Amino acid sequence: MCKPINQTHQRILDRAESLFLIQGYSLVRLRDIADELGMKQAALYYYAPDGKEDLFIQVIERSMSRHRAGMETAIQEVSGDIGAQMRAVAAWLLSQPPVNVSRLGESDFLAIDPAKAAQLSHLIFDALRLPLTGALEQAKQHGIVELDNCGLAAITFVSVIEMIHADTSPFIVHSKETIIDQLIEMFLKGWLKR
Repeated sequence: MCKPINQTHQRILDRAESLFLIQGYSLVRLRDIADELGMKQAALYYYAPDGKEDLFIQVIERSMSRHRAGMETAIQEVSGDIGAQMRAVAAWLLSQPPVNVSRLGESDFLAIDPAKAAQLSHLIFDALRLPLTGALEQAKQHGIVELDNCGLAAITFVSVIEMIHADTSPFIVHSKETIIDQLIEMFLKGWLKR
């Protein structure tokens, strides 16, 4: 990833991320980003020499780096209690714009170079899975949880949180936080009577 080298680059990535998240890759034009920033479209090529795809890749890489670091920090800031760590991950995810993984895979990634799309898919999968996987593996080592596949458990939990986060349905009768607390209880206690 090209690191943001100055405030202008940071502003470009912020605005591009917002537009890509709302509209998707195909509907956003470099001109839209430039207009939002009050700059000439040609100026964007200084920060994204290969154009829109380059800028999109920078946005996804930066976003996933932020997600991974944010979840790792959230986990470290709470006690070793796995329930508290799961709540911290969920709270951090709710503080960010939802990651629309379905749209990325079904639309956005189809519009870019397939090799780059595959790299971004792996990056997203790792960024969203690995922080909680590590916490679950530690809990497993301490005999707190019994899981065959900590990675699967982690990505399942994060995916459900992302689905809840993205839901704008008026039919939700409880707060998202209440739903997440109930979900964590289900994950940790299981559904089968013991």
